[in-house]
Amino acid sequence: MGLLISIPDFVWTMINLIVLYIVLKRILFKPVTEFMENRKNAISQQLEDSKKSSQKALQLKETYEKMIASVHTDADKILKEATKKAQKEYDEMIRQANADAKTLKEKAKEEIEMERTEMMKNMRSEIASLALEAASKVIEANMDTEANRKLVDEILDKKSIA
Repeated sequence: MGLLISIPDFVWTMINLIVLYIVLKRILFKPVTEFMENRKNAISQQLEDSKKSSQKALQLKETYEKMIASVHTDADKILKEATKKAQKEYDEMIRQANADAKTLKEKAKEEIEMERTEMMKNMRSEIASLALEAASKVIEANMDTEANRKLVDEILDKKSIA
């Protein structure tokens, strides 16, 4: 038995294969090819969108980093200005306190001098009274008290000038 190939069967088989190929090409290959092409385009579009999103994200990141650096710079500037202002206020308070202390010290000196002067007047008057009283008892004479007081004041003035 050999290989028996009949020509009409062979032709019909070839015709069936060609028809099957045409039918499959129209029904199966074309939709599958279109599906694959659409899928390829969709993936390409997603990759492009992803690249654009990535670039946009990088730009936003750079923008935010610049903003953060700017905020840090501004914060440092504000901190330095506040420190300067606080130092100026501190210096002004110290200057004012020193001026107030000097004024108080001068007033105290003036008050002390006034009290000393007043005390000297009172002491002088007291000493004059005591001297007159002692002199009147020693002399036991009835002299003019006002004249004696003037005399003692003159003597004391001469003594304090000298």
